[in-house]
Amino acid sequence: MIRFALALLLAALSLATAQARPLTVYAAFGYDRAVAQAFTRSTGIAVDLVHLSTGPLQARVQAEGSRPQWDVLWFDGDMAMRDMAARHRLACGWMPALAYDAQGRALLPADRCYLPVGLTYAGTLLVNTRRLHQAPSTWAELLQPALRGKVGMNNPAISGPTFPFVAGILQHDGMRAGQAWFEQLKAHGLKVYPTNSVTLRALQYGQIDVAVVQSSAALGFAQREPGLRIVLPDPVAELPSDIAIGAQVRGPELQQARRFVEFVLSPAGQRAMQQGDPSADSNYQPLLRGIAPLPVVARLKPHDAQRLDPTAWGARESAVDLWFSQHVLH
Repeated sequence: MIRFALALLLAALSLATAQARPLTVYAAFGYDRAVAQAFTRSTGIAVDLVHLSTGPLQARVQAEGSRPQWDVLWFDGDMAMRDMAARHRLACGWMPALAYDAQGRALLPADRCYLPVGLTYAGTLLVNTRRLHQAPSTWAELLQPALRGKVGMNNPAISGPTFPFVAGILQHDGMRAGQAWFEQLKAHGLKVYPTNSVTLRALQYGQIDVAVVQSSAALGFAQREPGLRIVLPDPVAELPSDIAIGAQVRGPELQQARRFVEFVLSPAGQRAMQQGDPSADSNYQPLLRGIAPLPVVARLKPHDAQRLDPTAWGARESAVDLWFSQHVLH
């Protein structure tokens, strides 16, 4: 009897220890810490948050390969998520009870390997109207003489959200014509910076007059800097943010991971997202019924939103990044 009671006690202690391990979340948003803290306050579950920008975060995940150190993965771009699902790195087939709107349902993968959380747009133009009397309204107009050496963008090999912009141009124009357009931009003095923040500083300091950046970053920066105008040329690529659980997650950790996903997609989680980084990432379009966007986001209405096939473009990302590095960056 004593031996049986001791066994039960040891089992209970083992379970408590397993449940006490912090949930490891890899995320790439300005609001991710606010969300993690709100989740811990709500559930008591500790979170070990690894925050990096999207490109370095994806590189870390790739380097870890079949020995992942994360439980939950959360970043912009369903292309990388789709590629990871194809490699059997994500837990598939589960989702909480959610009321997605039409946009959310359109972005929801049939295999439920990852779940859409929000929507921004890649390739938004942020224009310094104090220096330009007429803002460009199309992608072709970035080649006008007045903009020689005055257009900047991020490097898609470093800035994960930039790849959908590049892919959108290549899809819309065709591979040959799209690549030729980027090479023309290079010849026209295109400046390529690592990430949104560096590109926006170049705009702020007058090194460029037009910045090609993610819509959330453009909206936040335009609120702080006078004389800036946001332009959405047709087409502009949709950029969903997605969250996923690792295929290796089991037992109590799996339950904790599912609770985190449920929280992110709950009104409380969405509220933490919208309050956590109003100067940038909070400026996203919610995908759940009953969740309104921030007022500045509600005014951003693209005429031609372009949806990219994550399966097709996820498989091409490495090759496109290499081409960009060889033919545009250098």
